[in-house]
Amino acid sequence: MNECRRSFYTNGNHHTNAEHAAVKPHPPGLLPCLLSLALIPAPDIAVAAPGKWALCRHAIVSPQIPRDPQNRTFLSADSGTITDRELYRLEGAVEVLGDGQRLLADEVVYRRSRDEASADGEVHYEKENLIVDGRRARIRLDQETGTIDEAGFQLAREHGRGRARRIFLQGSHRTTLERASYTTCDPGEEDWLLRARKVILDHDRDVGSARHAWMTFKKVPVFYFPYVTFPLSDQRKSGFLTPTVGTSNKSGKELALPYYLNLAPNYDATITPDFFSRRGLLMLGEFRYLSAINQGQINLEYIHSDKEYDAQARGALALRHEGHPLPRLRSEVEYNYVSDGDYLTDYGKSLSIATVSHLPQKASLSYQGRHGSAGLLVQSFQTVDDTIPDAARPYQRLPQFTFTLKPPERRNRLNFLLDGEVVNFQRAGRVSGKRLDLQPALSLPLRNSGAYLEPAAKLEYTAYALSDQAPGSDDRPQRTVPLLSLDGGLYLERAYRLGGRDFLHTIEPRLFYLYVPRREQDEIPLFDTGAPDFNYQQLFRDNRFTSSDRVGDANQISAALTTRLLDPRGGERLQLKVGEIFYLEDRRVTLNGGAPEDQTRSDIVAEGKALLGDHLSANGDLRWDTVLDTVDKGTLSLRYHPGYRRILNLSYRYRNDTLEQTDLSLLWPLRRNLHIIARWNRDLLDDRNLETLGGFEYQNCCWKFNFLARRYLKSDDRYTVSYYLQMEFKGLTSVGKDMDEVLESGILGYEE
Repeated sequence: MNECRRSFYTNGNHHTNAEHAAVKPHPPGLLPCLLSLALIPAPDIAVAAPGKWALCRHAIVSPQIPRDPQNRTFLSADSGTITDRELYRLEGAVEVLGDGQRLLADEVVYRRSRDEASADGEVHYEKENLIVDGRRARIRLDQETGTIDEAGFQLAREHGRGRARRIFLQGSHRTTLERASYTTCDPGEEDWLLRARKVILDHDRDVGSARHAWMTFKKVPVFYFPYVTFPLSDQRKSGFLTPTVGTSNKSGKELALPYYLNLAPNYDATITPDFFSRRGLLMLGEFRYLSAINQGQINLEYIHSDKEYDAQARGALALRHEGHPLPRLRSEVEYNYVSDGDYLTDYGKSLSIATVSHLPQKASLSYQGRHGSAGLLVQSFQTVDDTIPDAARPYQRLPQFTFTLKPPERRNRLNFLLDGEVVNFQRAGRVSGKRLDLQPALSLPLRNSGAYLEPAAKLEYTAYALSDQAPGSDDRPQRTVPLLSLDGGLYLERAYRLGGRDFLHTIEPRLFYLYVPRREQDEIPLFDTGAPDFNYQQLFRDNRFTSSDRVGDANQISAALTTRLLDPRGGERLQLKVGEIFYLEDRRVTLNGGAPEDQTRSDIVAEGKALLGDHLSANGDLRWDTVLDTVDKGTLSLRYHPGYRRILNLSYRYRNDTLEQTDLSLLWPLRRNLHIIARWNRDLLDDRNLETLGGFEYQNCCWKFNFLARRYLKSDDRYTVSYYLQMEFKGLTSVGKDMDEVLESGILGYEE
């Protein structure tokens, strides 16, 4: 009578160790039972990560059986006999624990010299990522080779399972299945099933492949694959990606078949033939690279003969590069090119891309030191819209050199700052030339915990060397302007109780005085200077113009007030800012010789944000016209985001007499496995929709289906209608048009 299972261990094929060569059966009793449990390591169970398999009821676990440093094999059974210390016949709940492997069966014959186990009955075999149940097995544990007949198997990493007439174990690197089926669905739910004569699991590359495979969906054959591959993990691999199918009223039916090339761990490529029934074949290529000091991406598109564009060849090129050749040195390259002005309208994927007028082309090198920085830039643009006149096109910078000398700020002491620039502006048919701009500055920041006061003085010197000036104009104009400012404010705070909770309420008044005398600047050309949109940040700038071709005269006081509601446990629940400029003199410096500005007050500008609850937030800004006593510009947005893939966005944008839009977007679950998707962007002034989209996403454990219909207005005032269909068989492949890019641009906070 056995009071516990008998346990044995053997040293496998290491016959040189005489002590371990002998079998040592443990006598019955409590001690051998404890020793038996101690000799068999407990499995380290890893459950499949949530997300892709979150809707699955059955979790496949992967036992991580440790490898024995001495390469021993442990045997355990209810009873057994030994012949010549070579042949072990074990019966009753047999367990064979080898190097990273476990075999369970009713009966096992173990041959010690070959480290081979032959099992019959209910056979169970497992190693990392692979679990097999079968009727018969013969396994060489030292080589991890053998066969298992009439087997069911499970692959934990990709939630895969299936059956095979025979499984061939071919070491730790490969497993071959004969007459096999495969799915990632829960047991008892074979919504999709892949059947193949032969399946090879390459464990080194984490890739499975099948020959002469049929795929069924809901028991209906849908695909035949002479050869197909599928992932065994989330690692990258070369192969065909999601085919894209779709349709639009502008390009017709679309079919794209991207092929991914995993060239190396740090660079890859994707080649995509994209066929449009009305246009022809568009070839797309993407190359990405990443190293310790460089990263970048190159995209190339080309169609040899566009049937909707007079059979012309068309294409586009986009290059992005970022480099860090030295710890403080950074390089950047951006180059964009399209063959014609209509290319982005015809092939752009969003309204914002289709309305681009100028494509940047630039290369820069910058250095960031402890006490300053420097940069070198070469920049040009391709003007996409040929109707834009030369006078409205941007200048080239060939090149631009900037530098800043800024030692660390010292409180209550005098600080020095120097900004400088040398740039060569070039543009055909317009005034060109070089500009030197130097801005030395002194400041004295006086601060404590409750207040601050900072007087500052700056001198801006600008000199030009111009060509193609109008007759009689100065080719070398110069300008020197002093700028004086005084900035001060208070920090006032108190404890505040709201809704049964304690908060910290702050009031932060601020005054900013600026004085800049007028200098004559009408003969200076406008290379890169304009008037920015007036907002809250403009209250505290020392120049109301961008760049340095104009320095605005000023004698003014900016008054602002900020209030915050702070949660002592962390976070800001409310922030409101409001301010206005009071002008003490008229502003006579203008951009194009216009009339002086004589208002005594600026518009009132405000901005704010609030966390209205744990999941509801609001953001907004406002500009109030003090002359007309009306809102000149404003935006308001609400976002409700109570959890993953639960998003509701509502926004309103207004600009007096020129813009009024609403934007509603939604991603919301109707059930655990069904989401609706919607966006409605409407122009209220012109009473038309800018973009509408709607669809749904349905998924269960092993497959997902997306549908999306989209209609949006392009730059030529014509609507484009597109339909997106995508079917994903989880862990195998997907078919259809990838809609993530559309949803990420259309729904704030969208996550795949």
